[in-house]
Amino acid sequence: MKRTFFNLAAALLTAAVCAFCADAKKDADDYRIIAIMADGSRIDGYIASGLTNHMRPFVTSVSISREFDGEKEKYNSEQVASVIYPPSEKDTTTVVFHSIRVQSKLSHLWNKNPKPYKKPVFLRLIYNGENIKGYVMPILDQTNGQTMSVSHYTWRYYYLRKGDDVAKAYWDDINGIIPGMKRVMKFFFRDFPELQDMVDAGEIKGGDFRDNPAMVLPLMDRCMASAAE
Repeated sequence: MKRTFFNLAAALLTAAVCAFCADAKKDADDYRIIAIMADGSRIDGYIASGLTNHMRPFVTSVSISREFDGEKEKYNSEQVASVIYPPSEKDTTTVVFHSIRVQSKLSHLWNKNPKPYKKPVFLRLIYNGENIKGYVMPILDQTNGQTMSVSHYTWRYYYLRKGDDVAKAYWDDINGIIPGMKRVMKFFFRDFPELQDMVDAGEIKGGDFRDNPAMVLPLMDRCMASAAE
């Protein structure tokens, strides 16, 4: 009985190792990118970290090779303007990262205009309007309980207005109830009085905004367009 148990365990372990090795085998499509350099030139190549691994907080450099698994050269965020993951058979979505200056933290009543990071950061583009661009960056959210703490990555949302050189953080997608949601939204929408009026009128609801913080980006874009007329 024991021998059967150990044989079964060994077989399961071998199968798990084989499955892990198969999953761990690199797929070139996961690493293929197009890098647009600050001087306007272009590199078609492969990045050192795949899309999932690349989505880390505060990424300020990338390593790129001309051939898959070839010799890599490191570039900082001042040398690279954008990194594009083109569509592949596994993922038909084009994913774009821009290297931009961003606020280092979410603003609050005692610091309404936080300083930006010293270096530009690669952020994922989620909205590309004529007057507003929207971005996200992963952040670590830690929930502390009486017996344990739970940490997981979530998103910080940014908007970059046309003509500005620093993207502003306007929301941290964290768990928990936020009291005074209308007041909180109006604080983060203070650059857009029209959005503040929509909050007061119930046209932007706290629950909808929390479920989809990117919903306000087209509205910000429209407000900017109206102000320019």
